Amino acid sequence: MIETLIKNYEILLILIIFAMLSGFFAGLFGAGGGMIIVPSLFYAFKIMNYDEQLLMHLAVATSLAIIIPTSIISSYTHYRLGNIDKKLLKYLSVFIVIGIVFGSILTINLNTVNLLTLFSFYTLFSGIFLFIKKDKDENISREIPNFLKCIYGIITGFVSVPLGIGGASIMVPIMKYYNYSIKIAIGTSAHIGIIISISAVISLAFGGELVMKTEQPFTLGYINLLGLIIFAPITIFMAPIGAKLVYRIDKKILNKLFGIVLIIISLRSFYEVLNL
Repeated sequence: MIETLIKNYEILLILIIFAMLSGFFAGLFGAGGGMIIVPSLFYAFKIMNYDEQLLMHLAVATSLAIIIPTSIISSYTHYRLGNIDKKLLKYLSVFIVIGIVFGSILTINLNTVNLLTLFSFYTLFSGIFLFIKKDKDENISREIPNFLKCIYGIITGFVSVPLGIGGASIMVPIMKYYNYSIKIAIGTSAHIGIIISISAVISLAFGGELVMKTEQPFTLGYINLLGLIIFAPITIFMAPIGAKLVYRIDKKILNKLFGIVLIIISLRSFYEVLNL
C-alpha cells in the first residue's frame, strides 16, 4: 500500500512538472500548444513505464482531450471580440469532421514508431518554416475557393488527430496566406480546435477501448484520465503566465525561438524513434 502511494506521488509529480512546462510554453508561443503537450505527455508516460507500443497513442489522444477546455475558453473570448469568420467556419466544419474520421482510423492502425516519426517530421518542417519565414504586410483578405475549403478542411481534420493538435498550426498559416488578419485566423482556428478535439477524443476513446483494448492504468481507450485531470487545469493556469512574456519579446524573435524549440523537439523525437 505504501509503495503504491509513493509510486502515485512520483507519477503525480512527473505529470505536474510536465504540465507546468507545457502550459507555460503553449502560452508563450500561442498556436502550437499541442506540439508542446504531446512530447511532454510522451516523456511523462515513458517515465511512468507505460506500454511502449501505446506511448504516442496515449500522448496524442490525451493532448486532444486537454485541448478541449483551452479551446472552449479561447474561442469564447475570440467570439466576444468578433474575431471569427462564421461563414468559413460553417463551411469547413463538415469537411473537418470527415478528415477526423479518417485521421482517427489512421491513428488507431499506426504503431507508436510511425506516429512518432510523423510527429517528428511535422515539428521539424514547422520549426524550419517559423525560423525562416518573413511576415508580410496585411492586405484585404481574399475569398478561399469552395473546393479548396473542402480540401483544407479534410487535411486539417485528418492531420490533426495523429499529431494530437487542435489544427491552429495548420489553419492559421492557410488563412494568413489568403490575407486574413491574424486575429480572425487565430479566433476561427480556436473554434476549429473545439470541433477537432471533441470529435477526435470520442473516436480515440472508443477506438482504444474497442479496437486495441489498451488496459493501461488510468486510461479510457487512448485517453489517460490522470494526465487529463492534471494537465488541463495546470496548462490553463500556466498559459497566461507564458502569454504575458509575449509582449516583452519581439514577434520576429519569438517566431524564431518557437522554430528552434520545435526543431529541438523534432530531433529529440527522431532520437526516440531510433531507440523504440
